[in-house]
Amino acid sequence: MSPEPTRAAKPSIDVRSRLLDEYLDLKERLKPLEKRLEEVRDRLLDLVTEHGHFIDEALAVSVRIEPRFGKEYDSDRLAAAFPRLAGCLRLAVDVAQLEACVRAGMVTESELEREGVAARTLRSRALIVKPLARRTAPRDFGFGQQKTAAEPVQLRGGPPRRGS
Repeated sequence: MSPEPTRAAKPSIDVRSRLLDEYLDLKERLKPLEKRLEEVRDRLLDLVTEHGHFIDEALAVSVRIEPRFGKEYDSDRLAAAFPRLAGCLRLAVDVAQLEACVRAGMVTESELEREGVAARTLRSRALIVKPLARRTAPRDFGFGQQKTAAEPVQLRGGPPRRGS
């Protein structure tokens, strides 16, 4: 006869209470930081929008804005061009149903765009802060050819500059 498996003991009320207390405390301390992070992100987003992308070599990051697009469909044109998709239409296009029709192969994205029933609209601008790739070894281009990192640039009258 095999021994009966033991059940994990219920955490004591004291442990639950302490964990909950710590969770609430951390959440309360994070709230101002999250608010400040959002403010700084918005200001950086505005700065990059106005002055363009940049690279900060000292921090080894590139900063740019990447547009994020959504799709909107013209229900009248969709009905005229693709009568078989009538089930996707209501007063407005049922986007989830239409996307299911595309996944099922009833119509392709190219067909929708070609008929002018799909339009891409800018939903948001994503701020992208991306670490720069660091190469430690020469890059191999095949056939025994290698490219090494560029030498530091000599500025007028000064010593060579390395990564700020």
